[in-house]
Amino acid sequence: MLHLSILVFPFISLLIPCYNESSRCHLLIEGITQFQREWKGPFEVVVVNDGSSDNTLKILQDWKVRCGPSRQIQMITQQNTGKGGAIQRGIPYCKGDFILTLDADMSTSPEELNRWWVLYAGFKQDEILIGSRELKESIIREFPLRKWIGNWFNRIIRWITGLQFKDTQCGFKLYPNKLAQEIFTQLKTMGWAHDVEVLCRAKKMQMKVKEMPLHWQAVEGSKVVVWKDSFRMFKEVLQIQHMMKKENNSNSPK
Repeated sequence: MLHLSILVFPFISLLIPCYNESSRCHLLIEGITQFQREWKGPFEVVVVNDGSSDNTLKILQDWKVRCGPSRQIQMITQQNTGKGGAIQRGIPYCKGDFILTLDADMSTSPEELNRWWVLYAGFKQDEILIGSRELKESIIREFPLRKWIGNWFNRIIRWITGLQFKDTQCGFKLYPNKLAQEIFTQLKTMGWAHDVEVLCRAKKMQMKVKEMPLHWQAVEGSKVVVWKDSFRMFKEVLQIQHMMKKENNSNSPK
């Protein structure tokens, strides 16, 4: 096995979309603090406040002031567009060799990156790594109903899009910077189903994508309303499939 000491830890951009997270900002702050202790390379934090109407922005701005200039933290504020739109907005601000997108509730801690680094003996500039809660090696604590709905949603996605991933919706994804820029400049889906479009575009551009095991824990206060948002995401997936098919037809030789 390749020893860690001969690997150069890359510069990582942690990209975190936030919407009304005031009750859970402490989880974000604790997660970043722990990551700073564990990660041996340079990193920055890019937070996109997606039009929060609570105290999310103030809490995170105060945290940035407490951290001082020693920690690279960028705060970006925009009107609410949705999770996909928030990530798309943050991508151009990321300067790291790799961009890690993750949820503000730290359902998967950024420390997971260290486990991936060891497991995979480094990261590749031509491959996207996506967390999968459905791999048998993953350690998951989930609410039973949401797990059941999530399983069926992923089956439907595979059936509609032809994507073969077991879990498209986990927010913990690691992109080489160049590939992220290529994908997200073309992103049209601003809501929760943006992950499906991201993976469809990666497939269209013949990018390598690998599912990775992870530790994931459901956190109280999720913004997803299971039945309502599942139906909305299903509609978005149909729209994505129609859009990608239309693009493929327009690009095919006449």
